[in-house]
Amino acid sequence: MKGRRVALSLAVVASTMVAAATVTAEPRGVIELFTSQGCSSCPAADKLAGELARDPSLVVLSLAIDYWDYLGWKDTFALPGHTNRQRAYSKVRGDREVYTPQAVVNGVMHVLGSDQHAIEKAVTQTHKQAGTLSVPVSLSVADNQISVSVPAAANTPKGEIWLCPVTRNAPVEIPPSISSVCPVI
Repeated sequence: MKGRRVALSLAVVASTMVAAATVTAEPRGVIELFTSQGCSSCPAADKLAGELARDPSLVVLSLAIDYWDYLGWKDTFALPGHTNRQRAYSKVRGDREVYTPQAVVNGVMHVLGSDQHAIEKAVTQTHKQAGTLSVPVSLSVADNQISVSVPAAANTPKGEIWLCPVTRNAPVEIPPSISSVCPVI
């Protein structure tokens, strides 16, 4: 299972490297922030994610979930795939911890997405774990095609490679009455 989590995190790293076109530092952490526009606790986490994204050794992604949409505000960035990804992490960890704002660090540890100290501690702890971010992913772009190569290895669990479009910044105005519909967890 550990290899699968690493592979999932590496897929995010690979997709981000392609989107960014240049990487100035070896990644030491992949932070996936699960968030929602209708969540009153998420703006602080969104702001922190923006600050952390300035660190070239961190890959920070904000993934809007759709399970709060029924409360009155349909998140304009939410995708069922983001919700499925968050739940899959919970299943692999063996817990039922799915909430917003939730940061999943290096595919193995979750912390409150607005807690900078907890995120930094999780990056440090998980980066030290054997195998974290260690799958050699090779990327190339030619003739409007992206090629991703991951060498086969003995006894390696199967995984997936996701190539995802990335937008640096997309502000959305949320009415004050809407931002209070999401329960604080």
